[in-house]
Amino acid sequence: MKKPIILLLSLLLLSCSYKPLYESDKLSEFIILNEFDLYYSVMPQCYEMEQAFIFYPGGMVEPDAYLPFAYKMAEELNIAVFIQKMPLNLAVLGYGRATKLIKEYDYMDKWYIGGHSLGGVMAASFVKKNPGIFDALLLLASYPMKNKSLRDIPIPVLSISGSEDGIIDEEKYRKSGELLPSDTIFFEIEGANHSQFGSYGRQKRDNSPLIREEEQQMQIIHEFRIFLDNG
Repeated sequence: MKKPIILLLSLLLLSCSYKPLYESDKLSEFIILNEFDLYYSVMPQCYEMEQAFIFYPGGMVEPDAYLPFAYKMAEELNIAVFIQKMPLNLAVLGYGRATKLIKEYDYMDKWYIGGHSLGGVMAASFVKKNPGIFDALLLLASYPMKNKSLRDIPIPVLSISGSEDGIIDEEKYRKSGELLPSDTIFFEIEGANHSQFGSYGRQKRDNSPLIREEEQQMQIIHEFRIFLDNG
C-alpha cells in the first residue's frame, strides 16, 4: 500500500505547485538556456564567466519560474546561474544536489549559493554542512533553521526581504541575525512582496506588491552586485 500512497501524495504536491507565469519571448536573446535532468543552466553567450551561482527554488514552486530572474542575473553580472530542480519541488528533499553541480563545473573560480523562501533555508543548511565551498550566500525572504546556525561560518551573507511580504514569519526573520555571521548585510526592498522573487503569480496569503516584478528582481541583482564588489 505504501507505493500507491506515495504516488498519490506526489501527484497532489505536483498539482499544487506554483507554475511559471511570464512571457518567454521577452527573455534575453544573449543568454543560453539548457535544461538537464536535475537543473537548468543559464549562461551568457560569451562563456568567459569564472563565477557561478546555484539557486534553490521556493517550496512548491516549479524551478523554471525563476528563469527570468536567472536570465537577468546571468546577463547583468556575467556569471553562470544554475537553478536546481528538487524532488516534488521541495528543496528539503534534495538540498545536497549542489554537490554534483560543483563537481561537474569544477573549473569555476568562485561559487555562490542562494535561494528563495524554503530554498534559502536549505541553501543555508547546505552551507552549514559544507563550509568553505562558497564565496557568498544570498537569502531571499529566508533565514537559516535554528539548529543550523551559520553564526560561526566565515561566509559573506546578503539577506534580502520585501516590505509587503505576507508569507515570511516576521519574528523568525527578525531573529535570523542571531543565526547568521555578525557582518551579514540585511536589505529590504520597499514595495516588494514574497511572490515576485520569482515569476509565478501571487502566492496564496501573500500581499499585493507595490512595485513591478522586474523592478523587484533587478533591485536584488543590483544589491548583490554591490555586495560582491565590496566583499
